[in-house]
Amino acid sequence: MGKNMRQRLVVNYLNEAGAQEAGVDVGGLFKEFWTDLCALAFDMNYALFRMTEGAGHCLYPNPSSEAAHGADHITLFEFLGRILGKALYEGITIQPLFAHFFLSFLRGDYNFLNMLPDLSTMDPQLYNNLMFLKTYDGDAEDLCLTFTIANNDFGTNREIPLIPNGTDIPVTNQNKQRYIGLVAKYHVCDRVKEQSQAFRRGLWEVIDKSWLQIFNEPELQVLISGPSDGGLDVSDMRSNTRYAGGFTGLDRTVSRFWSVMESFSSDQQSALLRFVTSCERPPPLGFASMNPPFTIQRVGIMRDGDKLPTSSTCFNTLKLPTYSSEKVLRQRLLYAIESGAGFELT
Repeated sequence: MGKNMRQRLVVNYLNEAGAQEAGVDVGGLFKEFWTDLCALAFDMNYALFRMTEGAGHCLYPNPSSEAAHGADHITLFEFLGRILGKALYEGITIQPLFAHFFLSFLRGDYNFLNMLPDLSTMDPQLYNNLMFLKTYDGDAEDLCLTFTIANNDFGTNREIPLIPNGTDIPVTNQNKQRYIGLVAKYHVCDRVKEQSQAFRRGLWEVIDKSWLQIFNEPELQVLISGPSDGGLDVSDMRSNTRYAGGFTGLDRTVSRFWSVMESFSSDQQSALLRFVTSCERPPPLGFASMNPPFTIQRVGIMRDGDKLPTSSTCFNTLKLPTYSSEKVLRQRLLYAIESGAGFELT
């Protein structure tokens, strides 16, 4: 499947009778479908991913995925890697934020010196326990620890040795640094190794490893999901918008539109962007990189207070009637984006 994922995919919808619905997908339907697919694929309810407990609440592979999906879990991770690869290849920004250490695995150059900082984001309580041990000025043997770790990933408690014969080797002041490193390695790397490798195989089938390594982890996350805050820069959007159908940047209706956009909440701005482009997050490299460019097209010549705005997601175009006031424009625009009433196939 791999390299074939680079080929153009066309989405067709069938009605209840099984007949193909009207309309030709020239990009918009595919973007909408892939965005929805990614939202489902990385939903934690499917037990393929977990969320870090520290700041950021980012995703990483679920160590218990086999318990939920059996032997097929590795195949599913490969598939999800291809899904992400296709989104990156097509420049489709998606919602998931991934843990820093997982992004490092995907790049293929994880730095094991980062295991403890990465553990602090994955499991702050465990990290704090290890830091207590590190700075403990008493006799570490009093804590009755051995080179084992308790694991309940599959619903039953198991004791896993961190080194051969670990159950018989106590943690002492002399070897506690090694113990701390092995515990961090187990949680950050070993426990999710199979899942991470499978996901990476799928991703690398679509996106070359050398391309991924051009970017560091924060930059790669921006390529996946857009700006870190997820916010929409209205000024950047306005500077790179094209006008059609007789509209110009100085038109009164256009000025009202931008005033409404600036007054929208972040969620409303994201809904508007999805309504027009099928993606609710802005392009990772800004609106100057959007292709086709974000466009506002005039519909009709006379004022039409009843007609709703529509969109052509294939061409990133908002089709906007002329309204009598900013208040009416806001009402009609909100109704359209919240109900999806103005979506057009082409």
